[in-house]
Amino acid sequence: MAATEQPQDELYPTVSAVLLYDNKVLLRRDQQVYSWLSPSTHIGIDETPLGALFRHVQAETGLRQEYLTVLATYADNMSLERDEAEGNTQPMPFDLDIHRMGQGNHVHIDSAYILVSTTDELTPEVEAPPELEWFDAEQLGELMLTSKITVSRALYALQKHAETTEQE
Repeated sequence: MAATEQPQDELYPTVSAVLLYDNKVLLRRDQQVYSWLSPSTHIGIDETPLGALFRHVQAETGLRQEYLTVLATYADNMSLERDEAEGNTQPMPFDLDIHRMGQGNHVHIDSAYILVSTTDELTPEVEAPPELEWFDAEQLGELMLTSKITVSRALYALQKHAETTEQE
């Protein structure tokens, strides 16, 4: 690499869950960045975004897929006709965020989904589970050391869930 060339960014697809239960949002305390964040993970080469998300949420929180429902804020793409050979259709994420991790060239392209849980009982399956806590809208506004995107995604998800339950 010539002295004037910049190293090329390494792009990684990731997926995040804004987990809701009883008008609260589940966040995990990340010890590397000292912040409250939504559960998120890299998407493996052989995984769908939701497959990776359900795998990670179960490992980190113990919430299995059967306890979770995707709240699709936009689902028009699910009605498009497709050839069977085209693969697995996924609901659209409610947000897409591109951010650099630290000072390096590691870049996340993060798709965020809203997941509504039927339980708040957490039984992490990982060896060193993160600190997990449920927050209501008022508590979210008071959180220190939390990124704007984490709080705004959480508040948006709570609002969309409230609108959905009002319509039922």
